[in-house]
Amino acid sequence: MAGFSFAATIALVAMLSAFAFVTLLKMLDGSISMSGMLATGKDQPNDPERVLMLIGTIAGAFAYFSYGLKSIATGGTFPPVPQEAVMALGGSNFLYIFGKIFRPRK
Repeated sequence: MAGFSFAATIALVAMLSAFAFVTLLKMLDGSISMSGMLATGKDQPNDPERVLMLIGTIAGAFAYFSYGLKSIATGGTFPPVPQEAVMALGGSNFLYIFGKIFRPRK
């Protein structure tokens, strides 16, 4: 059973890595539009709350993924999401919404 769990983990990592690689290639060649992702308007500077939310989401997803790989390799089940991660992502989302509400419209 341990061999199957290891093989399934390797297959999962390979598949998710392939998805990430294809997505990155599509973003770099322009097939996936990135305009307006970090800024409100075309000629506007980046909004700090959007940058914070993007970094927090990517960091949280990577941390849970690596935590999950360790857990799957030892126990074979997905781990619960740590409460600290939920609070950090909730805080990031709060700052994003707060910035959207109180940022002056142009």
